[in-house]
Amino acid sequence: MGYELNIQKEEENNKISKQEWIDYMESDPEFERIEEISADLGDNEVLTIATPGGLWKSDKGEIPFTFSEKYGEITVKSPEHWIIEKMISIAQNLNAEVIGEEGEKYDEEYLNDPFGNPFENESSSNEKKWWQFWK
Repeated sequence: MGYELNIQKEEENNKISKQEWIDYMESDPEFERIEEISADLGDNEVLTIATPGGLWKSDKGEIPFTFSEKYGEITVKSPEHWIIEKMISIAQNLNAEVIGEEGEKYDEEYLNDPFGNPFENESSSNEKKWWQFWK
C-alpha cells in the first residue's frame, strides 16, 4: 500500500497515448522499457502485471513507472521528492501534469516549497472539505 502520483493530461478526454509514453522513454537514456512488473509476495508467490512501463535508472535507484492505457496516465507508487522532480520533468515534456490521489497538483511551485500546501493550486481552496471538521 502507498500513495500514488500520476502524470496525466489536464483534460480527461485528452489522455497520454501509449506511443507518447514509448517515444518519451526512448528519448530518455535513463529509462529502460519494461513489459511487465513482478513483486515477490512471499510464500513462493509472485505477482506479475503486464504493463507498457518503464524503469527509471537513476543514481539513487531503479524506479518503476507504470502506464495505464485505459486511463492514459503514468503512475509511480510512494515517490520521494527526487522522484517527484523527475515526474514533473516528464509531465512538462508530455504537456501533462503530476496529480496526487487527492487531486493535489505537483509542479514547479511544489519544487520551490515541497513542504507547502499542494492543495493551494485548487480553485476552491476556501471551501470546507468533508474531512475538515474543525472549520
